Amino acid sequence: MFGDACEKAMKFTRPVITSTRHYDGTVNSSCGAFIVLNDDGWILTAGHIFDSFMAYKDQSKKINDIEEQNSNKMHSRNHPKVKIEPKWITNHSFWWGWDNVRLNSVFVDRKVDVAVGRLEPFDKKWISEYPTIKDPAKMRPGTGLCKLGFPFTKINATFDENSKNFRLAEGTLPLPLFPIEGMHTRNIMQGKSMDGSIDILYVETSSPGIRGQSGGPIFDKECNICGIQLRTNHMPLDFKAEAQVDGRKVVENQFLNLGVGLHARTIVDVLKSKNIEFTSEGGSEYRIIS
Repeated sequence: MFGDACEKAMKFTRPVITSTRHYDGTVNSSCGAFIVLNDDGWILTAGHIFDSFMAYKDQSKKINDIEEQNSNKMHSRNHPKVKIEPKWITNHSFWWGWDNVRLNSVFVDRKVDVAVGRLEPFDKKWISEYPTIKDPAKMRPGTGLCKLGFPFTKINATFDENSKNFRLAEGTLPLPLFPIEGMHTRNIMQGKSMDGSIDILYVETSSPGIRGQSGGPIFDKECNICGIQLRTNHMPLDFKAEAQVDGRKVVENQFLNLGVGLHARTIVDVLKSKNIEFTSEGGSEYRIIS
């Protein structure tokens, strides 16, 4: 059902790899996804992709302040040194789908859970096809949808003390794409954006989002973008199941895992508010297609 649509979506869906080095020297890497919207290099992704960067800015400042305080207390035995949390982030890096590419002009609305930005430098030859945003008025519960991203891949990285750069382990790239199908189940309205100008509408799907698909596209069989994946909700089914584990009876609550993505209507409103060009299925002044 989604073979042709996935072939198209793979052309504009790219991975973003986040790497962090912590005060205790450990290095962690994780992956999300983003879609390239147009030939100027503008991209769309989930706002929570930037949570680690915001934590880095806050924690690195705390580390500098504590180290300065401890240095001033070196000559005083009456003032013990302040301990630094071992998992505070000291170094941070994004890898935006290609080497030596940065994301500039970034806008994040964490309440909506959306982010947009511009890849620089950007070569138009990198992307052979750009996405089309679904006409929100034509989205209906019961429609089959597909999600695409980069799950089930362990990403290892090291930190070079001399260059202060992260290095991905050999063989990490390219990351394999993974689609998962579901059904448009419901629309969820959850207030307004941080500045109050945009209604927050989410699209729910009958299949969960998988770690590594955050920020990736949710699309129909024609590859029209109906949303971007954000999170998974765990809905209680109000019954319990029994199982035998190591000779003991275990009773567990049962849940239905449902994907939640940013609805095309809110995506369109965000892009228009930032004057970012995109291709629409119809009803937009931004590069309309018939």
